[in-house]
Amino acid sequence: MSDSSHNHTNELAKSSSPYLLQHAHNPVDWLPWCDEAFTKAASEEKLIFISIGYSACHWCHVMEGQTFEDEKAAEFLNKNFISIKVDREERPDVDAAYMHAVQIMTGRGGWPLNCIALPDGRPIFGGTYFPKDTFLDRLSSILSLKSTHPSKLEEYATKLQQGVALSDLISAPPLTDLTPGAPWPQSLIDSTSTSLTTQLAQWQSQWDSNTGLSLGAPKFPLPTNLDFLLHFGTTQNDENTLAQARLTLDSMSRGGIYDQLGGGFARYSTDSDWKVPHFEKMLYDNAQLITTYSQAYQIFKDPTYKRVVFQTIEFLLRDLDDPSGGFRSALDADTDGEEGKFYVWTLEELRLVLSESQLDLAVKVYEIDGKSHWEHGKNVLMKWASDEVLANSIDLTQDEFQKQLDELNSTLLKHRSNRTHPGLDDKVLTSWTAQTVTALSTAYRVFRNQDHINRARIALDFILENSEEQLHHTYHPTTGHTIPGFLEDYAFTIKACIDFYEATFELKYLYSARDLVNIAFDKFYDVDHGTFWFTSSDENKLFVRKQENDDSVSPSSNSTMAINLFKLGKFFSQPDWVYRSDRMILSAWDDTRYLRSSTNWAKALLHRIEPFCEIVLAASDENTLYEIHEKLDQHYIPQTIVTTSNSGTTIPSWAQGKMTEKDSKIYICTEGACKLPFDRVEDAFKGLNLNL
Repeated sequence: MSDSSHNHTNELAKSSSPYLLQHAHNPVDWLPWCDEAFTKAASEEKLIFISIGYSACHWCHVMEGQTFEDEKAAEFLNKNFISIKVDREERPDVDAAYMHAVQIMTGRGGWPLNCIALPDGRPIFGGTYFPKDTFLDRLSSILSLKSTHPSKLEEYATKLQQGVALSDLISAPPLTDLTPGAPWPQSLIDSTSTSLTTQLAQWQSQWDSNTGLSLGAPKFPLPTNLDFLLHFGTTQNDENTLAQARLTLDSMSRGGIYDQLGGGFARYSTDSDWKVPHFEKMLYDNAQLITTYSQAYQIFKDPTYKRVVFQTIEFLLRDLDDPSGGFRSALDADTDGEEGKFYVWTLEELRLVLSESQLDLAVKVYEIDGKSHWEHGKNVLMKWASDEVLANSIDLTQDEFQKQLDELNSTLLKHRSNRTHPGLDDKVLTSWTAQTVTALSTAYRVFRNQDHINRARIALDFILENSEEQLHHTYHPTTGHTIPGFLEDYAFTIKACIDFYEATFELKYLYSARDLVNIAFDKFYDVDHGTFWFTSSDENKLFVRKQENDDSVSPSSNSTMAINLFKLGKFFSQPDWVYRSDRMILSAWDDTRYLRSSTNWAKALLHRIEPFCEIVLAASDENTLYEIHEKLDQHYIPQTIVTTSNSGTTIPSWAQGKMTEKDSKIYICTEGACKLPFDRVEDAFKGLNLNL
């Protein structure tokens, strides 16, 4: 390909991926992930260079500038390798396979992820960021080894392939001592409960008592960890666990990792104080944190959490909303090649923008040129104390303080909007959009803002109406829906359907969840293993087929499916689905070494070892139903599913026959058996035996 406006144009110019397009004019002869690349490597007897990253990745940009835009480095790559560029967000399957390979080879991972592979795709060398000279030296050594000892490369590739195939693999054999769908025997509950308590104690020894979550840096705001702490702390009435969750949420919301002006969280903090973020802002982080802060508000009733939820939703709608109905993926860390330029402030800039009184407030609240100083006279806006403490320190009531701070922040946000904005990754991912549906549905249940559930419906309908009997992973207006869906797309969309149903009681979405589960069984389920593969049975072209079981920044697709099967098994009276979930949970838990990376599995475990209830709301009219539903949602009750008694339907079967001609009734059911109804939500809580 050629382009008169650039010295170089490669095959990536045909892509819609913003990350691949960033590399479309490198002198490297990049190819996208495709069969042709491997055919070319085999015919020319060349090794393959696979480089994986994403558009908002700072160090990806650094390596591009140092190496992939360098003419001599590109000449070396073009002569000796077939080079493939991969957007990890478009191809999480490719990323996962090669990431596990690099972790086995080096003990660590990250992006940019760089691998050398044989023509059949089996990796033989890998790492993350390399300075140019180091990178070229390593590649020269590999070429020399290929020339002198090719059999060693072949032997190593085979062993590494076997290692990658076994990493993160869970097999869930049939459980002869469990009746499908039935409660677990007490002996099993006792043993797994003891194991969970032991795992939690080990993790607690690593907790950061100053700023929350775990010790060390960099510090990631891990929603899966926080959601577990809220869930466990509530069900166990464990004040210590809840306190750690609250400490973390407070520290994050005051930190530089949170955009104090425009809402939304950066991907991680480079330090242990949540001060200096890696400034990229990802959809999946923020969607999950909306859910986390909404549920935390149900527990603690802290108005700061409500502000975080509403501001973060405003950020999504302002910066990541897509006309298709989905949500765009990310904002870059860099602006004009400078990390964080869009977000940071010098004292001189603040003096030009703010009134004298506002400047005085900003200096005191954000400790400008004090604790919030970052580098080169620039400050990351961060509050180093709670709003209550800050208000007292300047002799204001909290209401007065909040009003003045809101006006100050609004002034700065308006001025900031005139700056050059960070780059936007405008591809729409099904899995991340589905997580946003869950976020908006949860926020609606807690705060009852109609705009939130309306936007959730648009996003969920966008996913479902364009599924064409299967989900797709990506959408872009220039290419439409591309890349068949992975398990994460099904898992999070099924969850989104369940969450939206529990927010609205619109039954068609529960049916959609059921239909997607059946498709997932057909395309991803392994009957022998009793678990789901990440890639569809008709779309696997990698050197190895992988599962996804590690709960990281997002919950794993298999742990999410285990919870989905449990809940839908309850809704549709499908004991076999509950049994399949049980197999997955117990096998995963047997394989757990670190609770921090298994917290969504731990939530699934809690559903089985602690009392779990089905709640049926029955009312004479929609307004009354809305009122009792709203009262119910003032509380965090994770060990439940919620439905209503519908006329003319048999789903859920245990909810039928409970319609009321007047007033309202709340039924508390266990395993489909319902107790006598309660007239008031407050009385029903007593029937849940929860600490509310």
